Amino acid sequence: MTEDTNEWLQEPDESPVSAVHQPEPTPPEGDTPGRGPASWAPVLEDKVRTRRILRWLTEPDARGHGVHDGFSREDGQDFRPRLRPPVPLLTILDDGSRDYGEDVRLRGETFCIGRTEGDLQLPNDQAVSHSHAVIRRVPWKGGFQWHLQDLDSRNGTFARCARAVLHDQAIVIIGSRRFRFRNPLRPNAPSRVHEHTRMVDNADVPAGGWPSLAETATHSDAIQLPLRQESLTLGRVGGGAVLEIDDPLLAHHHATLRRMRDGTWMIEAELTRNGIWISINTLALGSNCYFRCGEQQFRFLLP
Repeated sequence: MTEDTNEWLQEPDESPVSAVHQPEPTPPEGDTPGRGPASWAPVLEDKVRTRRILRWLTEPDARGHGVHDGFSREDGQDFRPRLRPPVPLLTILDDGSRDYGEDVRLRGETFCIGRTEGDLQLPNDQAVSHSHAVIRRVPWKGGFQWHLQDLDSRNGTFARCARAVLHDQAIVIIGSRRFRFRNPLRPNAPSRVHEHTRMVDNADVPAGGWPSLAETATHSDAIQLPLRQESLTLGRVGGGAVLEIDDPLLAHHHATLRRMRDGTWMIEAELTRNGIWISINTLALGSNCYFRCGEQQFRFLLP
């Protein structure tokens, strides 16, 4: 290859599109066009052909129709596989982020999460059980659903929710605190004991006649919130809520608790940064939902 040709092929600042508009290079002196050395004309011809193809794929045409916005109005359906299940995206969220983290695509029927066992292992989180939770793909109405199931973990699996019914002994994370809901009208569920996992919740719940949210922490200043009204707002100290908690992770109006006609209680979250998290046994995962095992948060997306 001659010096002139080599310079044309290796322009460092030349894009594939603009290079097509370059004039044809003059063959070196003494060479006839198309009959130069074997390493010159074929390479040049292939290079120009490649760049023209790239131009056809990436540049708008004379009417301004490009590869992304030039489709006909009726041409609005993207390809979706029919012979295999969709592939959900599980994001292991970075600390302090609701959007970014390590992405894992779930192509198998099950995906297990644990501290020392499973497809995803979190050895640095002592609040995660050895085998903590599993995501299962199950047939549903001619398609598929993905279910999140707690594997009898010591500290539970939690889902971020807009609203949830509070069953007796349910655990809800509000801000940086965990509360156990106690309803005297409902039977108490037996506690579960496991070894080798650091305990987050205290199984002992103070007795009382009113339904209450009792903090599960073992320290002496753990708080208890009796529910003495049909409807109560909950938020940060100084925000005017009926139930105020000194916690920087709470908004002034963080959630509302309501007693239903059948005596059950419901918690409804406001649109806040840190939300409300409720303990689950099995949950059908939606198209964009968040859950947590130990202190690790996850986001589940369906394509």
